[in-house]
Amino acid sequence: MTVDLAELRPEAIEAADARALELLADGQADEAVSLLRGIVHRAVTKHGDEDLLTGMAQSRLAEMLRRTGAPEAEQLAALTDAIKAFSASVGPSDPQTTAAFGRLAHVALAAQAVEIAVTAGMQAIGGLQARGDGETAEAGGIYAALAMAAAARHSPAAPGAAERAHRLTADAGGDDADRRRALAAWRSLGQPRRIAVTDELSLVCFGAPPQVVVELDHVAEDGALDQHTHGLRPDAARALREQITRAPFAYRASAGGFEVVSRSGGAAALRFEPDVEVLLDADGLAALREGLAAAPTGGGGGDAPGRNDPCPCGSGRKYKRCCGA
Repeated sequence: MTVDLAELRPEAIEAADARALELLADGQADEAVSLLRGIVHRAVTKHGDEDLLTGMAQSRLAEMLRRTGAPEAEQLAALTDAIKAFSASVGPSDPQTTAAFGRLAHVALAAQAVEIAVTAGMQAIGGLQARGDGETAEAGGIYAALAMAAAARHSPAAPGAAERAHRLTADAGGDDADRRRALAAWRSLGQPRRIAVTDELSLVCFGAPPQVVVELDHVAEDGALDQHTHGLRPDAARALREQITRAPFAYRASAGGFEVVSRSGGAAALRFEPDVEVLLDADGLAALREGLAAAPTGGGGGDAPGRNDPCPCGSGRKYKRCCGA
């Protein structure tokens, strides 16, 4: 295949990528990477580092680096540069941008760069939600990476991400990598289930004895998923449930995570820090009460793997030495 690079256009980048794949198939991995590095250099030189063509070239290079088993640091660098170019040229919710953020989350998780994985995952989910794709299998795969990254930093956001990953990848086959990750996260995090209060506010129940996470999310101005979460142990969940039975009431979670206060007309407000407030009308308050009453039934059910069973993430190790550790 001859690649004409006289004028760098999307078609030329796609042709170069196809040629690189041919070289890889012929066992010429170094040549494949070198070809795409040359395309990136040409794009940056001619169009700058915030141009769509530069983003396309960097994205193709990142994928080739993954295919050839290049160090994760190189993959992260290429994906970061692709995201910079896509964000500046087509915006944070463009499919190319969200796809690059999603890949960055997975690579960062593999590299144990937990903070990068969380940030990239939140950006990817925010972009998907902004264009109405927040409840898709693609989102489920990103939520799986988010769940594992959040669990690694002991964040209360982990169970909610695991619940979404498990639910949104449910139709994928058992050999699907995202499904394996989602199932492993869901089981290891106490088989969480979600009780919706409003479109943005949920209760996530998990574990035995069951714990509860109060979760609020919406898309922030920078295009990322802006999430406020606070975990409640059984005694705290019970106290909240009892406190808001009758108005007037005021409940403040430990460590200032959030507070619930009664309003006139049977309404309520949940205030998260910093300065985020959710208003609940009478129906919303009733849904919150019902959710808290249902929370003690715990997680989503199903049999967890035995400690000596193969881990469902596909690592080949026993569950007790992998995701069940």
